[in-house]
Amino acid sequence: MSATLTKAEALIALTTRLAALIEDDVTTLIAKRPAALAHNEADRTTALLMYAKAARELKSTGDLSHMPANTKQRIQQVTGRLHKALREQNRLLVRFRHVTEGLIKAVADVVAARDTPAVYAKSGSMIRSNMTNRGTAMTLNQAV
Repeated sequence: MSATLTKAEALIALTTRLAALIEDDVTTLIAKRPAALAHNEADRTTALLMYAKAARELKSTGDLSHMPANTKQRIQQVTGRLHKALREQNRLLVRFRHVTEGLIKAVADVVAARDTPAVYAKSGSMIRSNMTNRGTAMTLNQAV
């Protein structure tokens, strides 16, 4: 077996493993348990790093046109599976992020409104001041 073919088989195995991990994450997200993603973070990170290394090594071998057609087809199939899983994972993560940010903003707005003292209006009545210039949790926490 040539070095290119050996590297291609390694890439296929790593891509299959990474796709399975991402599909597991998608299942976890569909079950509405995003906090459970942390339990296999180390495996996912390791698989991703190994996948990137194997892909670099395969590309560095040079001309891939001499690779057997069935090996090329298998690489395309597992890569397609990985891309499909990554798209679905991204879609679900964006949805969870949107909901979480909305909840944090709503809570921050309520807390800021509660803590803002009332001021006198021109008519002499008490009103809440304009909140547009006040920093809240969302404006201060850029990591969200």
